Amino acid sequence: MRPYNVALERLEQAINGGRPLTVLRRQAGQVATTNRTQIRQLAGTPWPRAVRGPVRQLQAESQKAQRHWVLAMRASARDALIQEVLNAARYDGKPAVGKIRRLLHLEQYDEEDYS
Repeated sequence: MRPYNVALERLEQAINGGRPLTVLRRQAGQVATTNRTQIRQLAGTPWPRAVRGPVRQLQAESQKAQRHWVLAMRASARDALIQEVLNAARYDGKPAVGKIRRLLHLEQYDEEDYS
């Protein structure tokens, strides 16, 4: 999950920093790539029984978001890219991630770890 979170944070910083569309598209492409990898890794990991349900939920949410990450990296305008980022954010999987972290006794997510 770390590569996805890092890519997402870099895209957010690029948007907030007013970077050009070409940079934003490249960063959105990195998010799409790392999200796709994350989906495969989630599917390929032998999870303890207690977290299998939340992991499947996270996979499903990540898959829904993937469409929007791809659209963001193909956007022809900054506003369109930002709209797709917002659309993808609706499928952030936070409830599933929180449950997985709790069940595996992991620390809570801290955005500062990725900036």
